[in-house]
Amino acid sequence: MKFGIIDPRSARAEIIDALNVWAAGKEVGLELGKIDSAMLTRADRSGGLAYVCYEFAFFVPPDRQRYFIIGRKLFAGGVVLYAFDGEGATMDLEEMPPIIFYGNTEQVQNAIADDLIERPVMKINNVQVWQWPDPPDADIAARMREHGTL
Repeated sequence: MKFGIIDPRSARAEIIDALNVWAAGKEVGLELGKIDSAMLTRADRSGGLAYVCYEFAFFVPPDRQRYFIIGRKLFAGGVVLYAFDGEGATMDLEEMPPIIFYGNTEQVQNAIADDLIERPVMKINNVQVWQWPDPPDADIAARMREHGTL
């Protein structure tokens, strides 16, 4: 199966063959039990593009993290992209979307200030509970310490 992998530490972005999304995730340092996934695009009922990332990537200290964007969406750390069909089944990713890598948080903040990208936020029931680059709350910080990433 074809997956897209993005590793901003090495500015690597390519389509690879892997057995499944978890095997592809190993290529960019993702670990089971420490991931999140979401839809990136869905043009219509025929399918779309989704991703898997480290669930707390935005909270990794900036001196140990790298960033990139797809469209106006900011990402932190390694990511696996995968295509899905109208029923939600994973299918081969045929083409990587355009990706722009950022070297540091200052570049990201400038891009946000210039309205080139959206500021990442977390919401629960439509109530904003966090925005980038604020530090994690106590619960997230405790979970990150368990993961060894804070």
